[in-house]
Amino acid sequence: KPGAPTVSELESMRDSAKAAGVTVLMGFNKNVSKFVTKTRNYASTNPGTVTFVHNNAYENNMESLGECFERNSEGMLKNMAIHELALLV
Repeated sequence: KPGAPTVSELESMRDSAKAAGVTVLMGFNKNVSKFVTKTRNYASTNPGTVTFVHNNAYENNMESLGECFERNSEGMLKNMAIHELALLV
């Protein structure tokens, strides 16, 4: 989700982190977007520069399905649509 409201603020945060010698991590869960596709292509030719981490709290079984729907009680379609709309903005 956006790392900062503007590009200049994001660049400022990057510069501050670099000056402090710290690593900055940012989550992104839209693994079919053009941004992730480009990153995967970049990573394939630049080994060790990008680390993809999977953090799916649901186990791949029927018992976990109820919890998934409970956490997304507003409706799966609405939940997914919100993320899609955010990418359009």
